Amino acid sequence: MSGLAVHSWELLSSEVEPDLILDIRSHDQFLRGHLPGAVNLPYERFQAEAESMAASADNVLVVDPAGARAAEMAVWLRGRGLNVRYLKGGMSTWRGPLEAK
Repeated sequence: MSGLAVHSWELLSSEVEPDLILDIRSHDQFLRGHLPGAVNLPYERFQAEAESMAASADNVLVVDPAGARAAEMAVWLRGRGLNVRYLKGGMSTWRGPLEAK
C-alpha cells in the first residue's frame, strides 16, 4: 500500500484489498453496521492492542466515523513499521455493503 488515505471507491473496486480492517468506532456503532470483515477495536483500546493485532497483516486499514482519528492511528502504526492506511472521510463516505451483528 502506498500513500496514507484510501478512498471508498478504491475498496469497492478492489484496487485496495486490506488483510485487516480495524474499526475504531464504539462497539455500539460497530454493531449497527461495519465494513465486511472488519474487526472492532475501539479508539480507547487502540494503542494498547492494535500493534499486536496488526503485526501479522501485510496491509491494514483503519476506519472511524469521519477519518481524523483513523488517520492519527494509521500514522502511529506506520511509525511502528506497519503498512497501514485509513479510510478517507471514514464511514460517512462508505456507500458499499455493510455487515451488522
